[in-house]
Amino acid sequence: MKLSWFAMATVLALGAQAAVAPRSFAKPPAANSNAGNLEKSLQISPACLKWGLSLEAIAKIYDKVIADEMLPLYHKAQPGLELDALNEEQKNRQGALRRSRIEFGNTPTGVDQSQLKGEYSYRNGESMAVLTLPSGTKRHFFFFNDRLWKIYDEHKLKAGGGLGENYQEAIKALTKRFGTAPKAVPADYDKGRPFDEAEWRDPDKLIRAVDRGPMLGVVYTDRKVQENLSQYRKNQVQDGPEAIDKDVAAVTRKAEPPPKPADKDKKGKK
Repeated sequence: MKLSWFAMATVLALGAQAAVAPRSFAKPPAANSNAGNLEKSLQISPACLKWGLSLEAIAKIYDKVIADEMLPLYHKAQPGLELDALNEEQKNRQGALRRSRIEFGNTPTGVDQSQLKGEYSYRNGESMAVLTLPSGTKRHFFFFNDRLWKIYDEHKLKAGGGLGENYQEAIKALTKRFGTAPKAVPADYDKGRPFDEAEWRDPDKLIRAVDRGPMLGVVYTDRKVQENLSQYRKNQVQDGPEAIDKDVAAVTRKAEPPPKPADKDKKGKK
């Protein structure tokens, strides 16, 4: 069958267009894999804090911080009762961090009822200590075998505050502070992550901003430990203190009724 000159021109035009047109099923653009990556390490204040320090070493750092904070008061204090009271206050403040130590051993702790549950495990040599900073931020230090590996700061969000009054404002403030936007990590209860989080990584730290409503958690973690956490936590949840001891379970298990005896042949027993 012969084609008209118009049909022939149409076929040739469509063929040329198909040869140069891109495929309509091209893959969507890939997600930004560099989100939250920081080239330089962020320094946690005070500057001498570093991973691997013992609780006593950290306490000595804050002994000096507290002494420096209280020095102007000593300059004004009068000898006698006023100076004695100041000495007692400094002693109590410097001892607070040491006294706050909690061991996550064989016995459940009250921390299990807090928003920090999931940040530690039992029977793996873990412990925690707490200090309230002059700003009102509550700082938690986490240890493996008395070696610092994580710091968890609890910031109260408020209008006019440095981090704003809600999670969205806090992320904007941290993005400006860190110089790059974070990677968004949605809550996933199956993975033990009950809150939405924003995540940054620098050469030696994983930094998480945790959405806890009026409270913002900012967590700094040693990357070397975090990326090999299974090697540090040999005992899993089912092995923790919340698991019932086998002997206790055997005693408390509901007694089952004895099996019914097999029916005997009643023939000839009437």
